[in-house]
Amino acid sequence: MVSCQKESKRLKTSHGYEYVKHTNVDGPVPEVGDYVYFHAQMRNGDSVLFASRAQAKPPFLQIPAESDPNRPVSPVEDVLRVMSVGDSVTIFINIDTLPNKPRGFENASEMLYDVVMLEVKSASQFEEEARKHQEEEDALASATRARAGEVASLAQETLKKYNAGSLKDELKETPSGLKYIIHEEGTGPQAEPNKVVTVNYYGMLTDGTMFDNSFDEGHPISFPLGQGRVIPGWDEGIGLLKEGARATLFIPYQLAYGEAGRPPRIPEKAELVFYVELTDVQ
Repeated sequence: MVSCQKESKRLKTSHGYEYVKHTNVDGPVPEVGDYVYFHAQMRNGDSVLFASRAQAKPPFLQIPAESDPNRPVSPVEDVLRVMSVGDSVTIFINIDTLPNKPRGFENASEMLYDVVMLEVKSASQFEEEARKHQEEEDALASATRARAGEVASLAQETLKKYNAGSLKDELKETPSGLKYIIHEEGTGPQAEPNKVVTVNYYGMLTDGTMFDNSFDEGHPISFPLGQGRVIPGWDEGIGLLKEGARATLFIPYQLAYGEAGRPPRIPEKAELVFYVELTDVQ
C-alpha cells in the first residue's frame, strides 16, 4: 500500500475528487453492477489511521448506476469507477471547510486515501460464488455444532485434571502468569501480531460453569491479533499457537476481565479457562 507519493498531476473523478495514479495498468474499468474488491488506507501525511489489510478479507462494493443525483458518492467508490485491476491511486480530500475535523486530522488540511484495486467480478459471478460460499459455511457450521458435546467433555475433563493438580508435567506458564496446555501442535503459519486469526472456543469458570462458546453457534470468531480486540490472555495465548493447534488456556483475572469481572456471567477476579482451536491465520 502506498505510504507516500511523488506529486504527480492531479486528476479529477466525475464528482470532483482529486487523485493521482501511482500504477496505471490501462485495462478495462468496472461496469455498472460489477463487484469490485480493493484495499484502502486512510492517512494524515505518512501517518496511517486505518488500513483494510488488518481485516480478514478485503472490502468490496458494487458499482451502482449514477441515476440519482442526490445520492452521496464516496471518494473510494468514485475513483474505483476509473480504475483497472492492479491500479493504485491516492485520493486527496479537502477537509479545511469542515466545522469539526475528524480525529487525527485536527491540524491537517487534507485527508488521504490510498486505494489498490484487486479484483472485479460480474454480478452473476458474485452471486454464484456467494451461493457456494454459503453452502460451504452452512456445512462447516453444522460440523462444528456436531462437535459441541465432544468439545465440552474434553474441556471439562482438562479442567478437572487442572483443579486436581495432575497436569503439572504438561502445563506451561509464561512470565505474565498465563498457563496453557497444547493438546495438538499446529502445522500452519504462526499466529503473530496484526495477523487476522480465526478461533473456535469453549470458555469456562474454574468451577466448570460454561459462560460462552462458539461450538454451539457453529461459527468461530476472527480478529487481528495483538490489537486489544480481545482480552490480554487471548492476545498472548493465541500468539503462542500455529494454525491447526488445539490448546487450553488458563487465564488469570489480571489478563481477563480484572477485579470487576463481567457480571452477570463472569464474577470478580475470575480466572478463566478456554479450550481453543486456531483454525486460520492470515
